[in-house]
Amino acid sequence: MIVDYESDVTTCLQIIADCKTLLVPIYANPTSHTCIQDIYAIYIYCEDKSEWLIPIHHTEQIRGFPEYVKQFLDLTDIFIHDKKRWLQSGGNNAVWDVKSLWWYTYNEAYDENHYPTAAHEFYWRRLESLKEVNAVIPMQQHLAMCQKIRHYSWPMCVNAKLTDSYLKFNNLYPKTFAQIESNGLHVKGNFKFPNQINNNLVYSQYNYHTTTGRPSNAFGGFNYAAMNKEDGTRSAFCSRFDSGALIEMDFDSYHVRLIAKLIGYDLPETSIHDYLGQFYFGVDQLTDEQRNESKSITFRLLYGGIDKEFLSIPFFRQVNDFVFSLWDKWKRNGCVKTPIIGRNICKDQVTNMTSFKLFNYYLQATETEVSVNKLSQLQDYLQDHKTCIILYTYDSVLFDVPLSEAESILPELKNLLEQGNFPVKCKVGDIYDKMRTITL
Repeated sequence: MIVDYESDVTTCLQIIADCKTLLVPIYANPTSHTCIQDIYAIYIYCEDKSEWLIPIHHTEQIRGFPEYVKQFLDLTDIFIHDKKRWLQSGGNNAVWDVKSLWWYTYNEAYDENHYPTAAHEFYWRRLESLKEVNAVIPMQQHLAMCQKIRHYSWPMCVNAKLTDSYLKFNNLYPKTFAQIESNGLHVKGNFKFPNQINNNLVYSQYNYHTTTGRPSNAFGGFNYAAMNKEDGTRSAFCSRFDSGALIEMDFDSYHVRLIAKLIGYDLPETSIHDYLGQFYFGVDQLTDEQRNESKSITFRLLYGGIDKEFLSIPFFRQVNDFVFSLWDKWKRNGCVKTPIIGRNICKDQVTNMTSFKLFNYYLQATETEVSVNKLSQLQDYLQDHKTCIILYTYDSVLFDVPLSEAESILPELKNLLEQGNFPVKCKVGDIYDKMRTITL
């Protein structure tokens, strides 16, 4: 039912305490980032088949119930339609993410494009500039949309097993990426999409429900994961602090070192390409040309397959053994488990799989799982600091740092990232396209 009375809200909260529950928040509009939106209505469905649509801000209702939002945000052990967005609204982390559970259960990303009604599409199109458009869409249409969400997701919520792998993922990934997104990126007026700027900040949006688990990162038509280094795109990004700077920490030979961890091979802390180049060229000291060629050879062998003549090198012999051991598991079991979270990568997720394609999928999954653990540790350390993580790509982390904290905090951030023999290179700059290398 659509709630009109306060007594119905309190009854709803009482029932939730004793029932398995699905909660779907409705925000102000479908286009703005969650970080700059309020919740305009809350849909609740419980296993006793009771349902409520509670207005928070809506023109159709005599009154809304904004004073109860905090109680809903504090709920635990319920299913949330999108946990990452819920956390950005101030929600409790001790809830279960429907979208991640869908990904785990069906081995595919959650598609919500078919949920909005024709009325939603009409209002969103005709009132595109109205930031509170969902406040004027009839509540009955919001109810119909939420009932459709419930129709698809509730059977899964009731029947799907919350595996240890899912629970680890659910506890870590939405929280980690919600916080990075919420920090925003400070921009100048030359950002390519000025309508997205809010108080000099723009917001990215990570999607980690991909085949490999490596997140994409795009919002409002701007791809934050693949910013062009040559066309001036990065010149829009700068520090939010009057006396501050952007600090980028970039993993050195990240994939090669991750592979070494997987196969139990000890690599030196010095340059990987110098180390492997000594095997390629039979010399103790590489020229600049040989170093560049060493890098190309290594990547070609790891991503395209190892030529027989390189199997005499101990590192590549062990890599080759690992690749075909993984491939054998895939053929026998139909899936392989990622090494940290233990998530299955299964045959029904991909087509035209080969041994080295599987290895690359597995490697990207490993890369992300290692990185997300490191990001979480960084966030824990930064809780009482102004310094914040504003961007993560697969092999680098970008921080916004006030100069008052730089001297004390940067060595510790570097140390946290480098744990496990993953050395990083550091760069600093006033703006993102003018970064210079520094030594910490």
